[in-house]
Amino acid sequence: MSKKATAGGTDRFGDLTDDLLRHVLSFLPLEDALQTCVLDTRWRNHWRHTATQDFIVDNRSSSLSCERLKQLVKLFIHLRGSSPLDECNIDVCRDDDEKGTYRNTELLIAYALECQVRELLVTVDYFGEGQRKLHKPLISQHLKTIHLEWVKLQCSALNFSRCPVLEDLKMRHCIIYAHRISSKSLKRLCITGSCCFAEDVHTRIFAPNLISLQLDGFDGFPPFIEYMPFLVAAYVGLHDNCFDFCRESDECGCYDCPVSEGVLNGLTNAVNLEFVSENGMFSHLWCSEWFPIFDKLKTLLLNECFMASDLVCILKHTPILEVLTLQLGKPKILIRVTESQETVEQSFVCAHLELVNIECRKVDERIRNILKILSTCGIPRGKISIKDLFSCSNRFSFQKARQSQLPSTAAPVAAVSTIDGT
Repeated sequence: MSKKATAGGTDRFGDLTDDLLRHVLSFLPLEDALQTCVLDTRWRNHWRHTATQDFIVDNRSSSLSCERLKQLVKLFIHLRGSSPLDECNIDVCRDDDEKGTYRNTELLIAYALECQVRELLVTVDYFGEGQRKLHKPLISQHLKTIHLEWVKLQCSALNFSRCPVLEDLKMRHCIIYAHRISSKSLKRLCITGSCCFAEDVHTRIFAPNLISLQLDGFDGFPPFIEYMPFLVAAYVGLHDNCFDFCRESDECGCYDCPVSEGVLNGLTNAVNLEFVSENGMFSHLWCSEWFPIFDKLKTLLLNECFMASDLVCILKHTPILEVLTLQLGKPKILIRVTESQETVEQSFVCAHLELVNIECRKVDERIRNILKILSTCGIPRGKISIKDLFSCSNRFSFQKARQSQLPSTAAPVAAVSTIDGT
């Protein structure tokens, strides 16, 4: 880089304010931004005051000793000072290979909070007994986003009452051993990447202002979701390592979690909901005795977590539903849908339902049974689309344009028999 940007020797950056120069430097990696200090005396200190800082040490390739890393962290903090931070990305290795401690990480987190950081990303390079633990609450009047990876979270670490403007919380590959995740200001919560909940307690999620929830692919007990009156979109994916279902038999209805305060009840205000489970688990949730009323729900996606006869209850309890998507990829899971031969009496009309998407591998007896139930519930054939599951995305997107969801492109139901070659 040269400070002479034109043939006349004019410094092209000369008219920019210090704040703008620092904004430009914030797009550079830290080591590149640091090199700009040799350009001119004016540039000497700008790198120290950029609003974005990445402190990343690759433990697999770095030759830094633990002691040298400690010195570097302290020097960085000393030279940079207390200039405000918009974003700080901390990804460093353990300080002590024997004890597995992360004192430098703790020091950098504390420093970022002192600099009024608004977005904090913390990643730990080691997963196991020496995993980085957070057992104290974060305290900040400015922190809006927290992204944690490979971190062990305990007790008060998930109490964000002292982060009054926190809006986004993301956790990936974390161990979550806490009785409660709580934040009155939180708007978006994302727990993905095989996070591990406790095996002996249901973690409660208290976030009354949440508008978006993604809970997918975790181990252990599923959390209790408390009342969320402003929830717009929710995705819940329950996999084999979820503990709240019986592994002994598909015919067993035992359930370890009290249904009345389980996963579904906290989602009753959702406008858009995806509920996906493996191996047919949680099918008993849809019974009329426990199924709550979703009086705001407009789009719903389900996979093999229900029986065909449950559709009546589901439709009755979603009075303004507009789009229903059923992803049915495993025929054996819904073997019981053909067992119920009794006629369903039509006692309601789905006045708002515009489209039913059925995504399957072939039209078999379970699909035909579903079509009969939908017809009995007053849903005309023209509002039903049957598509090959392999030609559809695995997950329904609530951001899709409405016109792409309408039945104008739907496959005619009269011709669906060709899907299975009959």
